[in-house]
Amino acid sequence: MKTSSKILLTGLCLLFAVSVTRAQSPKYFRDSLIARAVKQLIDGRQFIFFVQSVMAPGGTSVPMAGENYTFRIKTDSVQLNLPYVGRSHTAVTDYSQVGFNFKAGNIDYTVKERKRGGWDVTIPLHNSTNVSLIVLNVLKDGSATLHLTPRNKQPISYQGNIAERE
Repeated sequence: MKTSSKILLTGLCLLFAVSVTRAQSPKYFRDSLIARAVKQLIDGRQFIFFVQSVMAPGGTSVPMAGENYTFRIKTDSVQLNLPYVGRSHTAVTDYSQVGFNFKAGNIDYTVKERKRGGWDVTIPLHNSTNVSLIVLNVLKDGSATLHLTPRNKQPISYQGNIAERE
């Protein structure tokens, strides 16, 4: 009985030591600082999403080079400069308007914390003729997935990162 108690006590001490060491590790501390900074960007409604790849309808991922394609949030408005890869439900007459390049004001902005960490930002666009709904799923490290529901095209998703606005 004494031996089993010693083993149990030793096991508990080791478990406690490992958890304390993990909580004070530099990586854990850095990750929590990044998560706090990302949360501040989302709560402040002032950030930019840089597209790294586009998920076309059907599951094909198309990489995007550079910082040309963005989604910007500014307190009460959004600005989109995003490519589109997929089918349109209307005929295209002006190929310069294939993607999403517009600004919308008076937005509703809802943030919901995810159970496994991160946040879901939902923005319905009532006054836009191009897009009806924007959903941004942001992880604690700043990586994010942007989902657009266009009014006359198939839904599309973008992978990228959020950052502080210039």
